[in-house]
Formats: sequence, C-alpha cells, structure tokens
Amino acid sequence: MKKRDLVYLFLVVVATLLVIYIFTYSPSNGNKFTIADIKVAIEGKVKKKVAVREGLITHAKISRYNKPDTLIFLGESVDRVNVGDIILKEKNSPFFYIKEEGAKRKKLTYVLIPKSILNDEDFPKQWKDSCKTSWKEVVVD
Repeated sequence: MKKRDLVYLFLVVVATLLVIYIFTYSPSNGNKFTIADIKVAIEGKVKKKVAVREGLITHAKISRYNKPDTLIFLGESVDRVNVGDIILKEKNSPFFYIKEEGAKRKKLTYVLIPKSILNDEDFPKQWKDSCKTSWKEVVVD
C-alpha cells in the first residue's frame, strides 16, 4: 500500500470512530435542544411577530440590549405577546416573562419538558428536582 492510501484509510477510520462517539455519547434527539432552551438567557423588546411558515405566526424578533437582534420561538404564547413588550427569560429556567407598559409582568412557558427527557441521565439533576416542585407545570407526558 502506498503512503497516500494509508493516510486516506487512517482518516476514514478516525472519521468513523468520531461519528460513532458522537452518536453514542451525545444527548438524545430532543434532549440537547431542550437543555439549550432552558440554559439560554434572553432580554429584549419585541420588534415584530414573525411567520416562519406562511400564515403561522410562531416567532418574535427581539431587539436585545448591546447584542444583535434575534428570532425566538414562542409557539402558542405568541398570541399573548405584543410588539413593544419586554421579554425576560432568565438563564436555567423554562419560563419567560412579558412586561407590558403599565401592567404587571406575566409568566409564560418557554419550553415544555417531556418526561422521557426528564428521566434521561443527561438531564441536570438540579433541574429534575425543580421539575418536582416549581417547574411541575412544564413537565408533559
């Protein structure tokens, strides 16, 4: 075998092992997205509501302080949010708050946590404890 063929064979073996490692040790399908949604912190003002699919408004464009604007998924909660409202989502929380001018802030659900993800070994323990107490309303079957 030529040296070049050995190098190609080595690269193929390394790539295959890397793919196997990623699929074996990374969180399950939705787990990593749910964890990322809980970890993120968002603070800003709603600039506009956005339909990423024709006729279905599910997102809002947020003007963040000292950061670029971002698009966030609000799902069914999008109907309870108005342009100009302030959105606050604290880090490590499945909830977000809407502050309308001259009104009390409203607590809404940012992410639902399926029981299959809650029972996953990669789901943080402190969050599991919160799901039994203060986060009960976001746990779904």
